Amino acid sequence: MKTVLALVFTLWAAGLAASQDADGRAGALLAKLPNDDQRLQDVAFSPDGRLLAAGYGFYDEGGVTVWDVASRRRVATLLGGSWSEAGIERVAFSPDGKLLAAASDRGHLLLWTVGAWRSHKTLLSGRGDSKDLVFSPDGTKLAYATETEALLYDLRTGRPTVFAKQTERARSFEGVSFTPDGRFVVACAGRSIVVWDVAAQKILKSMEGPGETFFGRLSPDGTRLVVGGGSVYGSKNVEVRTFPEGEKLHGLTEFRNGLFAVAVSNSGKLFALAGGTYGDGGDLSVWDMSDAREIGFASYGRFPIQGVAFSPDERLLAAASEDGFVLLYDLARLRGPHVKKQEPLCAEVASEGGKTFVQHLAKVARWFGREFDFPWRLEVSNAERMAAAVGAPVVLQDWSIESSAAEDRARVAGFRTLLAGGRADEAAAEHIVFGMSQNPDGAKGYVAKIYADGSFVSASSSGKCLAHGHLGELKTDFEAVRKRLLGRGLLAVPKEPLTLGAAHYRTHFIEVFSGGVAETRSDADDPGPLLDGVSKKREAFRRVFEPELPFINSLLGAKNQQAPANVAGPSRRKELSP
Repeated sequence: MKTVLALVFTLWAAGLAASQDADGRAGALLAKLPNDDQRLQDVAFSPDGRLLAAGYGFYDEGGVTVWDVASRRRVATLLGGSWSEAGIERVAFSPDGKLLAAASDRGHLLLWTVGAWRSHKTLLSGRGDSKDLVFSPDGTKLAYATETEALLYDLRTGRPTVFAKQTERARSFEGVSFTPDGRFVVACAGRSIVVWDVAAQKILKSMEGPGETFFGRLSPDGTRLVVGGGSVYGSKNVEVRTFPEGEKLHGLTEFRNGLFAVAVSNSGKLFALAGGTYGDGGDLSVWDMSDAREIGFASYGRFPIQGVAFSPDERLLAAASEDGFVLLYDLARLRGPHVKKQEPLCAEVASEGGKTFVQHLAKVARWFGREFDFPWRLEVSNAERMAAAVGAPVVLQDWSIESSAAEDRARVAGFRTLLAGGRADEAAAEHIVFGMSQNPDGAKGYVAKIYADGSFVSASSSGKCLAHGHLGELKTDFEAVRKRLLGRGLLAVPKEPLTLGAAHYRTHFIEVFSGGVAETRSDADDPGPLLDGVSKKREAFRRVFEPELPFINSLLGAKNQQAPANVAGPSRRKELSP
């Protein structure tokens, strides 16, 4: 999976909190329809496109909200706080628009007559966690999928017919669809896809599924099946298959966040994928069915998008966001990557595998990891602009993040090199880093990096510039600092462990490029010695680090400092002590 973030790093979001939308597709997001409960799960348009329904709640109070699309006015709130048994996972309108069905996470199947919102029928109860719900083309049946079974409910007779049950290969039925003529139902569950003959009441065909699935949807013309999905941290796989043959036309795996929902447009020319991650927002992408090419991407809020639907005329795309809104997008304007303008950052330009990256000034302690890594790293989409700065520290003055379903990339419009002089490759060939990583409250972290030509740059853990300048201003030079550190025994400090490997930590570290190798030492140690209160490794590191505190403070608070006074300088001295 392509990913531009080396870590799941909450400081990144905190450091860029001031970023703003600078999307060239201005106006793509038309409206945010607020819901009383944030936990929106699904969304559906009525066949005439006039109404929009959303299900919400999760294992306790839940309900359905219905809006008038044109006026954005709320038409009805169904169940609401009185529905204390379960949340509503799925909603669906009948083809003639006269009925609205909903399914709860405890297996209750409910039905309303559109407009008669005060009462509903409970068709089924306790069938298991609901996964999908669709009406037959003639509106006489419901196909209903849960974690344990897939069934047909005949609205004329009131009789359910279970046609597939949970097995080792079909652990949860995540998607059901009718063929356009209503003769067959397709049910997707993990490694098993079954086709049910409605009239003959038998399985017509079984196919191998893609593995773990979160959704499965047949196109309205019945020729394509989109199936797959993926959890936030697991693998992701979306397949576009022919139907009824089941031949895989396209396989998509390059996704950075979870994939929880799919929708196919009425024309069958487009499909949309929805998902995201917790804390970093919801993802919504639009794809061309013919070649599985991503044609548009949007990101919203802090929480995932759990449901998505095209309007019948394919002018709108609705998304059920767990931030508490149904998002309405103008589909014609939802094109290209999501672009977000960023605040200035100090970074370093690197080249690898024929690609150019902007990254944090240095690797830092990882959350739960035993190694150091970059807190953030982004490929540059307009790499030619940065070619001359490879190896150098820069301040990104005018830049944006371009997001797609697979990755984030940086587009740099304006930057300034922070080297005092000389070639970037020569200046960056050797370096010294002083740093502190902390979790939580990572905003207190910092990195101060010195280059061979005497230039220095300091930044917060998120990349916010603190100071930059030349060691000559501090009455010293690169070689003097390196000799001082080596003379105090830096390399005699045991290298391992570099980090505590814990969720909560504060790690001070020094890195010296010596003999062609970057030697990193930190005050981290194994839990045993730290709990006993006697850590020879930490004491050895202190003997090197503590005498450097006045110098480190001067790097963080140089006269051209760009951070607020309380971030660096003498007032920070106590905070920097190990």
